[in-house]
Amino acid sequence: MTTIYDIARAAGVTATTVSNVLSGKGSVSSATRARVMQYVEELHYSPNLVARSLIKGRTGVLGLVFPSIDNPFFAEMTAAMECLAYQAGFRVFVSTFSSGDQTGQKMLRDLALRRVDGVIIFSAAITLDIIQAMELPNLPIIYCLEEEMQPCPFPAISYDFFEGGRLAGEHLLSLGHRRIGVITDMTDEGQLCHRSRIKGLQTALASYDLTLDTDLMKNGHSNAETGKAVGYELLTHPNRPTAVFATNDMMAMGLMTAAWELNIQIPRDLSIIGFDGIAISRFTTPPLTTIKIDIEALAAEAINLLLHEIKHPNSQNSVVLPATLVQGASTGPLLL
Repeated sequence: MTTIYDIARAAGVTATTVSNVLSGKGSVSSATRARVMQYVEELHYSPNLVARSLIKGRTGVLGLVFPSIDNPFFAEMTAAMECLAYQAGFRVFVSTFSSGDQTGQKMLRDLALRRVDGVIIFSAAITLDIIQAMELPNLPIIYCLEEEMQPCPFPAISYDFFEGGRLAGEHLLSLGHRRIGVITDMTDEGQLCHRSRIKGLQTALASYDLTLDTDLMKNGHSNAETGKAVGYELLTHPNRPTAVFATNDMMAMGLMTAAWELNIQIPRDLSIIGFDGIAISRFTTPPLTTIKIDIEALAAEAINLLLHEIKHPNSQNSVVLPATLVQGASTGPLLL
């Protein structure tokens, strides 16, 4: 393996000069710098990252904690954060576990023991109460996607999920729909992530002097299988809804499959709106109307907050990003 001493001999300079060129420190002439970098390239020099981390007291690794990567939302988020971290000179270590998983605390402690420089944790993976109870001193943490932003001891980033639910309801109501069904995730884990969306919908309904018909509210898990299974229950109801709000896109897609199998046309016979704005939602038939969570914006905010927290601990910054409606072709006016 090529060392800085090999570079120094080839360039006719000292090892200290090579080190200064590579670190950007010290006073080195442009000609010397160019000569050193020429041999760095020719000799295929790569820095010893382990040694560098020992010297700097950092590993150059960020931990990302997700509930899963089965959902395309989290897969897309992983890719976005990995790219941004790499651009900032970091690698990422991804762990997946849900808030109900008893191994979650052990895995989070393991991340801390591996001396990652900081961790981004998604609320569906592990609850705020559990994190606080674990007492992870000096570990920079960013908490993501808490639905109802509670007082948080470390920086947090989320979306206005309540407003997203209200926008979904307002959109359907403006199209003339009054009998609106809901497919959501109210499991112990899911209700932490979907409760505000339902409250937003209820607020929209109240503005029209309507209430949510609990008989048309179906619960399950945040996946397409749930959407299809409980979708059948909704769509075979004696007085089925004319529109359905699914609190994530995967459940909306499962509902679309149920509608297709029951020969219910979208949006002529049924309007469907989802939540997340994952990339695949643009390629359903018809394209899904959805409340978009801007994954690129969230990833950038989370990485920037974490890098700031690493340099300036206990900054207590929090960000709430706005929800937006993306009009697809899965919603349309109520046809009497």
